[in-house]
Amino acid sequence: MINFELERPKSLQEAVGILNRLGSRAMPKAGGTDLLINMKKRLIKAEVVVDLNLIPELSEVSFDEDSGLSIGATATCTEVIKKEKVKAHFPALYDACLSHSDWQIRNRATVVGNVCSAVPSGDILPALYCYEAIVNTAGPNGEREIPISSFILGPRKIDLKSGEIVTGVFIPLPRGRSSGCYLKHGRRNALDLAQVGVCCVAVENNGNIEYRLAYGAVAPTPVRAPEAEKAIKGVKEPDDLLLEEAASLAQKAVKPITDVRASSDYRLAMVGELTKRAVKICIERLKEEG
Repeated sequence: MINFELERPKSLQEAVGILNRLGSRAMPKAGGTDLLINMKKRLIKAEVVVDLNLIPELSEVSFDEDSGLSIGATATCTEVIKKEKVKAHFPALYDACLSHSDWQIRNRATVVGNVCSAVPSGDILPALYCYEAIVNTAGPNGEREIPISSFILGPRKIDLKSGEIVTGVFIPLPRGRSSGCYLKHGRRNALDLAQVGVCCVAVENNGNIEYRLAYGAVAPTPVRAPEAEKAIKGVKEPDDLLLEEAASLAQKAVKPITDVRASSDYRLAMVGELTKRAVKICIERLKEEG
């Protein structure tokens, strides 16, 4: 580990001031599960680490019946999982948080950290894409609200300006009855990155049903599959033929690579298979709600 100084601001204003003053010499830290490892590997060089954990408002997880779920920057995956209403209203996010590593790391790792790391295999990202989450930032020039799909620019590249901090993410409440799931496929069940991650959210409103599909680890950033979504829109129980069509369209929306974890052909095959499974799970979960 390289030497670094530690700053522990007690207010958002103080944290922004430190980051603005030090620029690229400083890095903000929430859980630190990614940052500290990358510093140890010398992939990230920071002279000053700015620990955000003493800023009270950044640790909050709150739910509003009319608007949705707010997750602060230092809220851990475990805290999100335990939050009442998350499993009922955002089951795909619940599944994704449970899929992230093991319980020890989930007790430290944060949802916002997963967003800021912006790695293609991030488990929580496809769920945030399906729920059309908004990323909230604060900086020397004020606050911004950025759609998650615009915030993540590429592998480990995000739309964060000098001196800015991601203060949290907001997840709008789906309008209507909804269900969702996240399916992670890896070489083993725990402590491994996804070879493919597939998320589906189904929203039923006034007799109409729409499906949202998002994919991780099969493109430089998470991607939605709008043509696949369109193919099954309005169909409460797609038959096998229609599911095959949706799966084929989903395969056309992704651009997987071959690496040490899987070949591109294998990933494409799993995108098709997991798409069909995810849609079926969403339909079954909607039925269970009655």
